[in-house]
Amino acid sequence: MIDYSDSYFNVTTIFRVYGSSTYKACGYAILSSAIYAVTYYYAQPNDGVFGFKEHQLLVHPYPVTVICTAFMFVLSAKVTFCYNRFWEACTALHNMHSKWLDVGSTLAAFHMQSEAYEKIQPPSFGDYQDLNDLVLQHSSDLTATQTEKPQSSDSVTNDTHKPDSEAGVPTFASYLTKKTKNSPRAKGGGVEMVSIATQSSEQLPYPEFQARSSLRHRNSFANNNSRVGVNAVLSTDTIMTPSSELISTGTASFTSVGERRTQVPSLFLQEAAHLVSLVSAVALSTLRCDSEGAEAPLSEFVPGRRWPDFDSNDDPDTTRYGHRKNRFVTTMKYMMDASRTRKERAAHNAARPFPVIGGLSEREAYLLQKARGSCAKTALAFMWLNEFIIREQQHGSLGSVAPPIVSRLQQYSSDGHLWYNAARKMSYIPFPFPHAQMAALFVIASTVLMPALMLSKTAASFGFVLNFLTVLLFAGLNEISKELEFPFRGMPNDLPLNLFQAQFNEALVTMFSGFHPDSWWEVEGVA
Repeated sequence: MIDYSDSYFNVTTIFRVYGSSTYKACGYAILSSAIYAVTYYYAQPNDGVFGFKEHQLLVHPYPVTVICTAFMFVLSAKVTFCYNRFWEACTALHNMHSKWLDVGSTLAAFHMQSEAYEKIQPPSFGDYQDLNDLVLQHSSDLTATQTEKPQSSDSVTNDTHKPDSEAGVPTFASYLTKKTKNSPRAKGGGVEMVSIATQSSEQLPYPEFQARSSLRHRNSFANNNSRVGVNAVLSTDTIMTPSSELISTGTASFTSVGERRTQVPSLFLQEAAHLVSLVSAVALSTLRCDSEGAEAPLSEFVPGRRWPDFDSNDDPDTTRYGHRKNRFVTTMKYMMDASRTRKERAAHNAARPFPVIGGLSEREAYLLQKARGSCAKTALAFMWLNEFIIREQQHGSLGSVAPPIVSRLQQYSSDGHLWYNAARKMSYIPFPFPHAQMAALFVIASTVLMPALMLSKTAASFGFVLNFLTVLLFAGLNEISKELEFPFRGMPNDLPLNLFQAQFNEALVTMFSGFHPDSWWEVEGVA
């Protein structure tokens, strides 16, 4: 997808050639202008080649106007529906990722209620019912006092500017002491304005994923002859609990930012993040590969790595693996509609693999290779995720969460799969052929007939310019519809699937961050 910016007089936007429908339509406009010039020369009123004494080709421009009006209905309908396909595809992708991200985050939340975390779980307000009753009683007494003895308007105004603790309202810090001494909430104060946009996920605890082999190279699951280098070693790591010092300082969770690589998330969370990431990567790769056997590589996800560029034309990976090395040749192929062949799309996909958390094992790659068709590959990865959820729930990995609540995980994953199939509609079902054929035919018709209309009612020089611009508009609208028809493989105007996958993986990495950092507290001054 082309990331353009509005510069002064839109100069950078106007002169962008690769990905432009305007410059592709110039061929039709130039051809129509040539017809205009030839017609004008041979239809001179005095001693023309054919001896024309009068060169009025049309008595009235109404016939050509009727044709152009009818063509505009055909063309506008195509552009509108192709535009709707583009936005519908974008909506389907975001809904798909939203549901599958719900699966990952909810799995982590349920898992942290299991017995494995009993020693490090933060206290719960439900275990201190007397404290809750005390807070509610304090609030009731305060309300009754204010009702019986109303204050003056000045005193009420002054109290509204006081902290809650000074105004008599019980606060979080009135009865509880946060284990994190420097927390604003522990001091009863407000939250200072801070920036969260400059941090990196490299600071989050990220495991080495010894539970499966990490593929350091790009691999294809669509090519049955591809070689996948694997060094499968099953891990025997167990959950590593934080030290008592970490708990006393309020920074404890099942992982520690300060001791990265020494305390890893449980194998359950590692496998859950991997499977959710794998389902997304397989789904996106099948959406942009329209032919069986085309290369759709998957790679290992590296947290904190540079985001893939919004515009694939500017992504270094596209030139690193051979695609877009010769920009002039690629641009000329695009202008002649020769840049989206099966070979060109395969080169583009190979240059931008989808990252998977934990990489891809040899056995996973083998089974995905054997699954025939895009629907089967995604269904296989989807089945692995659902089977994992059911198996772990039966063996206590999700704690004592009620089964009806756990069933929401199946609903989330099913909803994500539903939105994936909605996106497949835009990937594999083209715009109806009869309508596309009619639009293409009338683009050529307008190229030939427009000079006759302009010659009959305009001056020669102005008619030439007006003819060029009119045909450019008609042909350009048709090219726009062609660019938007396939949102997943209409490079360079396709949706940034690699960026979506990278952002999805970074969101899944937050599963490893553990409990809320301010969740550890103790009761103070209450009998």
